[in-house]
Amino acid sequence: MKTTVSPGNLDVWFCFTGDKRLNTYLGAYNAMLSDSEREQYEQLPQQDQRHDYLVSRVLLRTVLAGYCDCEPNELVFGVSEYGKPELLSPAGQDLQFNTAHTHGLTVCVVGRSYPVGIDAEYHSDSASLLSVADDYFSSQELQALHEKDSEEAKLADFFRYWTLKEAYLKARGQGLSIPLHDFSVVLKDGAFVEFCGPEAERWDFRLLLQDANYTAALAMGAKIQQLRLLKCIPLGPVEEFNAT
Repeated sequence: MKTTVSPGNLDVWFCFTGDKRLNTYLGAYNAMLSDSEREQYEQLPQQDQRHDYLVSRVLLRTVLAGYCDCEPNELVFGVSEYGKPELLSPAGQDLQFNTAHTHGLTVCVVGRSYPVGIDAEYHSDSASLLSVADDYFSSQELQALHEKDSEEAKLADFFRYWTLKEAYLKARGQGLSIPLHDFSVVLKDGAFVEFCGPEAERWDFRLLLQDANYTAALAMGAKIQQLRLLKCIPLGPVEEFNAT
């Protein structure tokens, strides 16, 4: 059955790559890879890296195949000038999508008409990350971060700022040609409240999956009307869950 999404709405697909149920489908997953994907898969040095890469590519293929009403291995991908993935075939779909991968998790956001970006981060080696904030955050963000009264609160907001900013950059699709210091996201009590940057009135953001292990965020170049979150096993069960 074909999956549909309307302009202004977003579907976000999550797959936890450590889920043992994935093992049932690994043979089918391998058969879906293109020649270039298989080459990249085989060049990865560690088994867990190969596994995560395989699941991430198959998640993207199975998800988009549902919207395109085709087989996963019929999809042909390319990249933009700055490396953002694009769907080349089947053409004329008007689909906008983006993916993110981190330890144990791969995610894919799908919409129509408006550019989208998503980022997810695993909270490993967290304490050392605060030292890089000066290199990537705006003065407004740094001031707000330093006002937090505990390292735990600073780290939580660090991941919120990081994923929101990365999601915006990925939605714009211009890489680091957009300096990270030149725009700001504003948080209040751990929630996104405002974007200060180019065409600020156009952009909308959401923070997702904030728990002890992960933070994820997305950005879209228009007002987000509706958000649907789905946890899935590619070719297997799909479960919708609440954004909170």
